[in-house]
Amino acid sequence: MSDSQSNIPTKLFAMPGADGSEQDRMLTDPQVGAMLAAGSTPQISASQSPSASREELQGIFPEYQIRDILGRGGMSTVYRACDETLGREVAFKVLRTGLMTEELALEKFVNEARITAQLDHPNIPAVYALEPDREGLSVFTMKLLEGQTLESLADENERDGRDGIPAAIEILLRICDAVAFAHSKGVLHLDLKPSNVIVAAFGQIYLVDWGIAHRKAELPNGPGGMRSVEGTPSYMAPEQARGEQWKLDERTDIFALGGLFYHILCGRAPHTAPTTEQMLTLAANAGVTPPDMVAAEKGRTLPRRLVSICMKAMAADPENRYQRVQEFQQDLEQFARGVAQWPQRTFKAGEAIITEGGPGDAAYVIISGNCVATRLVNGQPQGLRVLKPGDMFGEAAVFTGKPRSATVCAVTDTVVGVVEKAALREEMERTTFMSLAIRTVTSTFLDLDRQLARQRERSQVVDLALRHVALHGERGRMPWKPLLATLTQRTGASEADVAAWLLGTEGVSIEGELLVLLS
Repeated sequence: MSDSQSNIPTKLFAMPGADGSEQDRMLTDPQVGAMLAAGSTPQISASQSPSASREELQGIFPEYQIRDILGRGGMSTVYRACDETLGREVAFKVLRTGLMTEELALEKFVNEARITAQLDHPNIPAVYALEPDREGLSVFTMKLLEGQTLESLADENERDGRDGIPAAIEILLRICDAVAFAHSKGVLHLDLKPSNVIVAAFGQIYLVDWGIAHRKAELPNGPGGMRSVEGTPSYMAPEQARGEQWKLDERTDIFALGGLFYHILCGRAPHTAPTTEQMLTLAANAGVTPPDMVAAEKGRTLPRRLVSICMKAMAADPENRYQRVQEFQQDLEQFARGVAQWPQRTFKAGEAIITEGGPGDAAYVIISGNCVATRLVNGQPQGLRVLKPGDMFGEAAVFTGKPRSATVCAVTDTVVGVVEKAALREEMERTTFMSLAIRTVTSTFLDLDRQLARQRERSQVVDLALRHVALHGERGRMPWKPLLATLTQRTGASEADVAAWLLGTEGVSIEGELLVLLS
């Protein structure tokens, strides 16, 4: 980060560039192409031009009450100001006076204001006015934002050991809305990073700093000129880090969205190194350590699905990335809503999906069709319940590690989502308390179910024995061993259980070779 960031209040961010990030967001030496071709990286530096004083600005712009400085960067200074005409506070951004004669700097400053003003979207702060050349000064005013950056929120969660991923995903989804809208207008942001995402005081979310945004139609068609590198190396796509401006497109922003997501998952940027030059080299070579490996070093686990989404967005080859922001956004939304893209299987009517006594290797969610759950009682299937679309089954055996307690068959042709054991367990591992609670509750219900089943089985054995003695015995007596064989065959209970249950019944005893009913 640049030294100028120390001038920015932690909770206050005004507008694009107000975080003083111009020193990190670089425009390289025009010879960067030749330097990269030679295997070296360019030296990056920011302009340090003088600024107009607050008193000078106040004299030139009397319709604004110029107040405190919000931030300084290499190209501009941002003030808090009050628009006296409308009576509202604004962010007042001024190009440094020493850059007014530099055509490229002036062009980029004005371009930032115009591009941002043309992007009328709830997650992009509004530009109010542009004064391109009033007494040698260029100024534009924007909506004043008060809040925190996503970077500071992520860093707080990392420091305090909180799981801020779900909330951060919700923020990222809104940033995807802003980027997708910009792309629909032919604009690339090209500097997406957590410090350019502002979460305002009342939950509003903004994507700021469009200072190096480009209209896609105005990018070069080929490598005809000198290469130049703009952006933040720690989040940069390879083609952007190599200065290949003719290759920049929507997928370049998608890589940076993946880099922003990487910071959410890992608590740091994807390209980290001691120097800017080393970070630029990592970016140019797509040197990204998978986020689950970074998390493992900190003793944490990450859902495999999120790791997969992140790494796809950050694929080195643009052809292997998400091709549209909406595709990346959809995968995040499906995970956030708990309906991630599970593998699907189709079962014909009458086909068993899980079998009683089988291993609990996955749970299932019915997408379409109907099923019935049954359990064997005395060797005969007994219906338990009918399952409809949206119902989950098979999770108890996964949670407890015990054999399945029922068979589920498709009544009609049925499509199910297969939720593998690893997918269920990795979520529980992230929250130990919830994992313990789920396992305890599930085990308790299964134990109670087994107890009830044993009671039903005992009642059936005793009732069957009494009927046999009444129908086939003599004066309440009947040979014991033939009766025992009949009871075990008819009920499926063991000889030991049958004997224990009968001897435990009041009025029943075994005398020698006979079962006797006492009067």
